[in-house]
Amino acid sequence: MQVAKQGVNEEMYFYEIADRLKKLKEGCVIATLLHVEGSSYLKEGAMLLFHQDGKTGMISAGCVESDLEERSRQVLLDGQPQYAVYNQRSDEDLLWGTGTGCSGVLHVLVERVDEELRHQLLDVKRSLEEGRPVLHSKELFIDGTQLNIKNHFEKTDKKTFFKNGLISTNGVEMIFFYLFEPMPRLVIFGAGEDAKSVAKLATETGWSVTICDWRPAFCNRAEFPFADHLIVGYPPDLFDKLAFDSQDFAVIMSHNFQQDKEFLTQLLKQNLRYVGVLGPRNRTEKLLETKEIPEYLSSPIGLPIGSSGPQEIAVSILAEMIAVYRLEKKHPTESFL
Repeated sequence: MQVAKQGVNEEMYFYEIADRLKKLKEGCVIATLLHVEGSSYLKEGAMLLFHQDGKTGMISAGCVESDLEERSRQVLLDGQPQYAVYNQRSDEDLLWGTGTGCSGVLHVLVERVDEELRHQLLDVKRSLEEGRPVLHSKELFIDGTQLNIKNHFEKTDKKTFFKNGLISTNGVEMIFFYLFEPMPRLVIFGAGEDAKSVAKLATETGWSVTICDWRPAFCNRAEFPFADHLIVGYPPDLFDKLAFDSQDFAVIMSHNFQQDKEFLTQLLKQNLRYVGVLGPRNRTEKLLETKEIPEYLSSPIGLPIGSSGPQEIAVSILAEMIAVYRLEKKHPTESFL
């Protein structure tokens, strides 16, 4: 199975797909997961690109890819899109030991990537890199026996959006909506050894990572080759180099009490999605000079999984952040107790 390199959303492979499209001029077919009934490995919006070098992306954990590949060859030949429904709820498959592992119904559209769609998808990637969400609406309608598709892409405000998925307006027309979102950003304050584990795991699970530290010997490309940005400086000057967004995540883990105190003081002035502090709760109380830790501050950081060592601690931290990102809860630990 492929390992996701980008994104914790359903478009986890979108950046890879867009990078591949930059190099390809023709001969591409893209499959899009439009609707899911029941459970599936990925949700609405997942994409799989078929091209002359193979395929990029993922729709399922290998349950439907072979059939989609066959369909993509036909779509490439005649240019006609195909709408496929995969019902994987069959009890008979499970009894015979051939169950696919996904127990839902998947609705997938397979369409040829013409020059217009290619440019549209590349423009989506540019918008995401600028921090701008993009709403994709796909109209599907039947003209006689032929399925027709119209793709629309619009830069939008996430707050104005509703649920991703497929809407049936009548017997012959459907509309699919999907919101492409920028990768969530994690800013790590502290460039020690344990920060490397957090940064590496965050990058592998699709986060844009920025490392901040006052020590050039620690905060450099040799130590953090996978980070998107490295910022060296002391607080509060360091914060002049940062432009925060309300959806950003921040973790304090420098192990230097005075610097952590400065980091926390500055971060509390920001409106962030998540702020976590490494270390026991009583240390955070001392950093704040109070015994009243704000509800929105995660301390101790991470889910309570009994983690030990930098790698396991990194797992607990990322698990908590993903829960906040996915479930939109300030205190995801409540859901796991």
